[in-house]
Amino acid sequence: MLNQGVILSAKNISKKYYKHKALLNQNAKNENEFWALKNISFELHKGQILGIIGQNGAGKSTLLKILSEIIPPTDGSIEYEGSILSILDIGTGFHPDLSGYDNIFLNSAILGTKKKDLLEKIPELVAFSGIGEFINEPVKNYSNGMYLRLALSIALFTNNTILLLDEVISVGDAEFQNRAMKKIKELVAEGRSCIMISHDLPSIISLCDSCLFMDKGEIAFFGKSKKVVEDYLDKVNSNITNSHKVIVDHPKCRFINIEMNKTVFPINEKILISISYEKKVEEDIDIVLNIRNYTSLVMSDCAIYREGYVPQKTKPGIYETTCQIPANLFNTGTFFIDLIFGDKVSSLLTIKSAVKFNVQFPEWEKNKKWTEAEEGTPFRPICDWVTVKQES
Repeated sequence: MLNQGVILSAKNISKKYYKHKALLNQNAKNENEFWALKNISFELHKGQILGIIGQNGAGKSTLLKILSEIIPPTDGSIEYEGSILSILDIGTGFHPDLSGYDNIFLNSAILGTKKKDLLEKIPELVAFSGIGEFINEPVKNYSNGMYLRLALSIALFTNNTILLLDEVISVGDAEFQNRAMKKIKELVAEGRSCIMISHDLPSIISLCDSCLFMDKGEIAFFGKSKKVVEDYLDKVNSNITNSHKVIVDHPKCRFINIEMNKTVFPINEKILISISYEKKVEEDIDIVLNIRNYTSLVMSDCAIYREGYVPQKTKPGIYETTCQIPANLFNTGTFFIDLIFGDKVSSLLTIKSAVKFNVQFPEWEKNKKWTEAEEGTPFRPICDWVTVKQES
């Protein structure tokens, strides 16, 4: 029996496969077992969006297929209330010779929606898809984007209690993606629940209350989406340090090294970056410093981004450039630095994720009440505040 407020419960789900050569050699079965999933347990609550992330081959899609009852688990059990709609291969069931309008009815029937429940939603569904005047054209004439937009629109207008979405949020252009995310939030606000697999990590953070990070068939991390995404990317980027010495060459310049004075900085401490490179020409070579957090670019700077900057025509040779980031600029979190070397015409060299650093609260601030919120804002400068008593 499900706990109160729980709409789906997975307990100790495991899935075993055999490699093909094991089928030919019965004695080798144990040696060639492959566990796609191992002891996966979690609960999905009513009105919750649960994200699932992980690298390819982590077992994410296998888990959704088991939850969808497409394949059985080797061990474990699943219990749920209501009905499940699984969108693992979007657009499956469309007939190419039928119009978009006719395929709405055909696909909705496949997904378990009754015709009488669908009729009143048709105008809103068609408007949501953005297909417009082409809704009566055969879908074989649709562009790939139109085809996928219509398919996702049909799925989002069904009456199922639980939605299982596998990499479908990136369907269509940016405008349609925003519309789809808004629609998913509306469905959840009405009491539906959703499990969503995606490599689009900003969407996972934006949409999902909680998140599972799966690694090699197991749950590596579980918790609030932002924290789990950061843990996942920390693991992926674990090989990035506070120095980078792989030489990258170009006819005009050569990158030699970038170093930081350390890897962890309190908020109230300056950050020093040193960049070594070789100039092979007399013309000015500019260095752009791009700083990213886990989801986006948060800062860019270059010595020439200054009013009245005068180009420096220095002689060829080995140079070291230092950049000092002021204290009390970044909020807590992990940041990555990309370097771009360029002349006045184009970029010459790009060194992605050259170094990474972490910003933390100083000791006196770690247990303060205001540090409990996880807003994820990249900056936290010290601003000037003035309060003046007004005359009565």
